[in-house]
Amino acid sequence: MNQSSVRIFQSLCVLSCFWLSVQAQSLPPQVAIIIDDIGYQKVDPDIIQLPYPLTVAVMPFTPNGIEMTALAGQHGKEIMLHMPMEAVAQNHLLGKGALRRPMNKQQVQQALRKALDSVPQAIGINNHMGSLYTSLPEQMDWVIEVVAERRLYFIDSKTTGKSVVPAITQKHGVKSRSRDVFLDNDKSYKALDRQFNQLIQLAKQHGHAVAIGHPYPETYRYLKKNLPRLAQQGIKVVPASALLDLPSAPAQLIASTAKITAPEPAKRQPQPAPQPVETANMPAATIVQEQVATAAPTVLSDINEPVPELIPWHPPYLPQLPGFDTPAALPVPEPVWRRFYPQPAELPVPVSPVPLLLR
Repeated sequence: MNQSSVRIFQSLCVLSCFWLSVQAQSLPPQVAIIIDDIGYQKVDPDIIQLPYPLTVAVMPFTPNGIEMTALAGQHGKEIMLHMPMEAVAQNHLLGKGALRRPMNKQQVQQALRKALDSVPQAIGINNHMGSLYTSLPEQMDWVIEVVAERRLYFIDSKTTGKSVVPAITQKHGVKSRSRDVFLDNDKSYKALDRQFNQLIQLAKQHGHAVAIGHPYPETYRYLKKNLPRLAQQGIKVVPASALLDLPSAPAQLIASTAKITAPEPAKRQPQPAPQPVETANMPAATIVQEQVATAAPTVLSDINEPVPELIPWHPPYLPQLPGFDTPAALPVPEPVWRRFYPQPAELPVPVSPVPLLLR
């Protein structure tokens, strides 16, 4: 190839890159909204039937999973497997078939294949909980092997800042993406509105964003009322698969948009001291971790960027439903007074006058 041909080829490459960048900038901002934990709640059908291309993440082995998967298919929703994975805390809420650290490779892959077989329409996977498991390179390598084998995609719910998902999916050539916003860690309307506004800002500034919500009645009512705002803002709702291999929004951008969408404090009122969010339902150990990690002057809810192992999780289902690995009740300690005052059943039995040989 002579020099003129090389120059022509280089010019064409430059023009092509320029055209692709212009075309990308001309595309409307896009958001994917994933609804996790499908398979338990009465509100599941309502949220599935919303007239938007939401992505439905169905938990395996749930009472209504098969029915909800069929309903999602009828309404053209993209379906994922919402795979339970061991967390740092609250593992009694994992659900049936969870992946846990002590399991070997064969057990992990067998459990994952069984879960996928229970939701055969799934074309992707995201993790349920998993703040511990998604930080384990060897175990996640076993998981992504199966994902690659079945040609699925993987969405990292990003419940820990220590996640190894991006590196492992890249190693296996699996299309993936990370979550940018949690919509409903706090289910109040004010908090939902703050997170939804942050999703809009991220989409506008970054071009695309991924949000995760849950089938809470509060979330359903909010989305039903506010999803039309996306089109009004020029933002398109797409399935999660449309945003694969696109980088998540940088932490700095998430922080900046959170501050933009956060409500202004009332005038002439003292600023409250920074407090960790959602500690009401969290175990004491998790609360301590939260307080240590948020010692910096920025409030966690204003960042919405997961600090390692500190994202509170609020499953919408009841742990006493069948199939849950609920720990047995702890034994009740014996009262101290029983040591000194025997109960009637413990009193010595009178000696019978019958001779010992006849007893």
